[in-house]
Amino acid sequence: MTTVFFDNATDLTPIIIDIVPSTISVFTTNLSLNAIQILMNGNTTAAVTAATTASESVPIWIGFLGCLVASIFFGSNFVPVKQFSAGDGVFFQFVFCVAVYMVGLIVDLILKNDHWYPLVLIGGTLWTTGNLVTVFCIKTCGLTVGLLIWGTTSLIMGWAGGRFGIFDINPQVPSTTAKLIMNYASVVLAAISAIFFLFIKSTNTPRAVPRVEMINGEQASVDIVKIENIPVETEEILDTDFPFLNKISNPIQKLLGYILAALAGIFYGLMFIPDQYIRDHPEKFMYKNEKPPNNGLYYISSQYAGILFSSTIYFIIYAVLKRNRPTINASIALPAMMSGFMWAVANIGFIVAISSLKSAVAYPIVSVLPGIVTSLWSLFWFREIQGKRNYIFLAIGMVVRCIAALLSGLSA
Repeated sequence: MTTVFFDNATDLTPIIIDIVPSTISVFTTNLSLNAIQILMNGNTTAAVTAATTASESVPIWIGFLGCLVASIFFGSNFVPVKQFSAGDGVFFQFVFCVAVYMVGLIVDLILKNDHWYPLVLIGGTLWTTGNLVTVFCIKTCGLTVGLLIWGTTSLIMGWAGGRFGIFDINPQVPSTTAKLIMNYASVVLAAISAIFFLFIKSTNTPRAVPRVEMINGEQASVDIVKIENIPVETEEILDTDFPFLNKISNPIQKLLGYILAALAGIFYGLMFIPDQYIRDHPEKFMYKNEKPPNNGLYYISSQYAGILFSSTIYFIIYAVLKRNRPTINASIALPAMMSGFMWAVANIGFIVAISSLKSAVAYPIVSVLPGIVTSLWSLFWFREIQGKRNYIFLAIGMVVRCIAALLSGLSA
């Protein structure tokens, strides 16, 4: 048997690539000597596990790539359902969460992950709780403004959790004073930018609603059409998603939407605390004498299981309260699933970014850029934002958010 000796100056990467190229991953850049020894003994599965556990962090460039993916898909995931009536949002959320869980299963199959983390279920439940009100927020204050508000409060909560170490997670302090100043400045600018978006007056685009043709006073057929295309000879049935809004003035509606969007963002900002706690306290979560992986992708399935479980519970409670007559718009099913897939992909990018850049850096970036993507959809596709005044506020808000994202990236 030939014995190979390595000194500290030896570049191990080419040797490892020659031995087992299939085990090389962008998420494991700093392999330990223990993982290398396992590789030499032929146990590639254990080597991957050891390498993943020993890795201090995901490469920074992977973190920024995760931010880009998360920003594009978070900013676009409501586009498929924008022109369909989601009713009160409960059925929409249930279908949405089914799609999310399917993505989690696919991730587990790819990673060959055989472990489940019950604590991470709490993170999924927190997200579902906040997401219950998003349809109402979009209805009252528009997609762009709603997303920017809950994105801002999510930013503040998620950043504060990572920066100051709430719930006993390790504080994430930038390495230099200059980076610390840039990190604080990015959060302040991101919060300030939301103020400009509050002054934007958006116009809602037509949605698909039921059309019922009447023959001799009886229902003949039911079709889904756009509001603007309903002919005179048909009877319109414009089901109001939230009937109580008819008794409330528009300013009060918007104020209520702002408040609920802010609360939703707080829940969103807490969703990654459980898996971050596991990574910060690995000795408490040993499994088969191995510490939990530092790679956040291994916690995705558990989080998505929590999302589906809590959504199912909420839907059952809702159906009981509605006396088994829940509001269901069948035409929203496929768009909701597409939206769920997009959100699940975005969240994967987000958790990769957190694994690489840490919450204190990733949250400011991922919280501000999706708002810009959504604004572009509203501006160029849905035409919700019109008028010189709105363009000015939008431009200022987007510039400030870009500066905030840049400062946060530089603080990494």
